[in-house]
Amino acid sequence: MNRRNFLRSVFGFLIALIGGKLILDFLKFDVNRQKTIRIPIMDIKDFPTVIDGVIVWKSSGGFNLYSSHCTHLGCILKFDKNRGIFECPCHGSRFNLDGKVIHGPARKKLRKLDYTVQDGKIFVKL
Repeated sequence: MNRRNFLRSVFGFLIALIGGKLILDFLKFDVNRQKTIRIPIMDIKDFPTVIDGVIVWKSSGGFNLYSSHCTHLGCILKFDKNRGIFECPCHGSRFNLDGKVIHGPARKKLRKLDYTVQDGKIFVKL
């Protein structure tokens, strides 16, 4: 075996190894993987706050949980206590307490999150 054939064999092996690793990683990737977070109920206030990527607050009907990401481009929303609205610091979208858009550029309402309560904690899947 000459040097040229040897180098072809080595490079071919390395390319096959790297390609195989990439394919394996792709097959392992789970698009539907969800992250579950736990929020202690004692940390929840009567006004909206962002905890671990979730807008959460107590109301007379229980708890309200929304995604804290703007539906326009995904920026983290801030709550304006004076006006009682969620506002996007990136592009100015505004949402009311029901998650409905009151000022664009966002067009979709905020995603309301399902949750369960156990042992003094709220469990929510993102």
